[in-house]
Amino acid sequence: MAVDTVEVLSAEIFELMGEKLSVRGGNLAERVRKAGRMLPRHVRREVGYLIEAIELSEHPKFASRVDERRVKSAHRVCLHHLKSVNVADRRIGTVLTILGGTALAIILVGAGLIAVLTIRGYI
Repeated sequence: MAVDTVEVLSAEIFELMGEKLSVRGGNLAERVRKAGRMLPRHVRREVGYLIEAIELSEHPKFASRVDERRVKSAHRVCLHHLKSVNVADRRIGTVLTILGGTALAIILVGAGLIAVLTIRGYI
């Protein structure tokens, strides 16, 4: 498989990861590492194959080991997942998670305060 083909396909995944997941990094491997659990296991496995294909295609002797159908299949799986990510929904979920944790902390502190005041006899 041509080096250009693998690089073009992986560059598209690289850009989508930056747009949809807001992950930074100098190359695709760094972005996948920083994305972590934001990517499902099967997508991480396919991106891992793309990264391996990039490394193999850079060497003339190993370029023949790259399976073109598998690269296109991996690209298709990654593309399908990344295009289905809703950026606004992810941001709302993050805000709600933070607000939920804060509300829980306030409730627990308030309940603890009421318990202490009740035990001491002030209430």
